[in-house]
Amino acid sequence: MCRIMNFLFNAIAVKEFLIFSGCYFVLTAIAMHYTDELVRPAGCPGMIPLELAFTKGAFMDIVNQCGEKGVRSLIILNWIDYLFLVGYIGFMANLLGALVKGLERGTAVKLFSIPIIAGVLGAIANTIFIFKLADPVNAGGAAIFLASAASTAKLVLTAITVLLIAYYLYAAVTKRNQTASS
Repeated sequence: MCRIMNFLFNAIAVKEFLIFSGCYFVLTAIAMHYTDELVRPAGCPGMIPLELAFTKGAFMDIVNQCGEKGVRSLIILNWIDYLFLVGYIGFMANLLGALVKGLERGTAVKLFSIPIIAGVLGAIANTIFIFKLADPVNAGGAAIFLASAASTAKLVLTAITVLLIAYYLYAAVTKRNQTASS
């Protein structure tokens, strides 16, 4: 695992990649938004309520509210969410990695791994939800709980990443201002 994170850190944590990763993030966010508007019928809860269902009862309530067309839309949105995950996780990992590159290597890689782990958890949740939406009647409560737990952990790690980015951006700006005034 450590070798993989080191490889990803070397490949992704570069300032020159920020424009590409930022553009990819914005494009996938736009695609996700407009696809959601086009395919999800009115009255069908979106991705966040699905991700936070936690119980088979709550999951089945969403399935019943959505109907067949809505369930198909949620499957489509989960597939597109893989691209969106790569977009926002890639951008955040790229930005955070570039910001912490000057820290001690082990610390920098550990901080960089937070958004990567969030992305893996998001992919796990999407995979479970795709399979369970394809056959909701036979969806097990444990699988729904696992998918929701993975989604919740992804959201928490994403929030932590945003806070770390804000902190290290502030520190970089403060350092630059102190250097400029000296």
